[in-house]
Amino acid sequence: MELKAYSYVLVDDSLPASCYYHASLPAVGVCSRCGRSICSSCYKPYADLALCPDCYRTKVPVQMGTGMPAPGVYAPASGGVWYGPFLRPALLVRYWWVPAALFLTAAVLIIFNGVALLSPAFLSAWVGIFPWVAPLASFGFILGAILGLVIIGGLVLFLLGFRILGAFLVIPAAIVSLFIGGGFIVGLLIGVVSSLLVLLYHRPHL
Repeated sequence: MELKAYSYVLVDDSLPASCYYHASLPAVGVCSRCGRSICSSCYKPYADLALCPDCYRTKVPVQMGTGMPAPGVYAPASGGVWYGPFLRPALLVRYWWVPAALFLTAAVLIIFNGVALLSPAFLSAWVGIFPWVAPLASFGFILGAILGLVIIGGLVLFLLGFRILGAFLVIPAAIVSLFIGGGFIVGLLIGVVSSLLVLLYHRPHL
């Protein structure tokens, strides 16, 4: 028996938003073998693959006399393991809340940075570190609020499955926040790094 599969990929704007087996539940990825969209409850890990319930039941070999899945992945006759053209972000699928939490953290820090600029004492000290903040004055608060909301919009897109679009929305907003101090610098770094990680997990792997 030979198991050829496309590796597990996160749902994006080109894939169904709901699970193939549970129309009322959001899909978190696709089956490595058949490509059906699956929700978190339908996700069946096997070795380095993620399978839907049908493929898991019909295609995964069992250890003789145990009824348990046998370890390893079937390899093609040519040798090696065939995963298909996509990078397999299994960890990101299981821990999707990590980039989501990082996006939210970046947004909150940038908004707080804008609010802090309303304080004359903080503004005076902040201008000593970031001189270009001085001309913004109270507009820094407005800019911080706008950029924070843009990042939250990217977070919403990420949670809806439009992960690439969400990351591309967060990166420029985080970079532009440097005009007000980058969410105490930490917000800028978190926004950029977390977005790059999401983009890297969607990069084609040939």
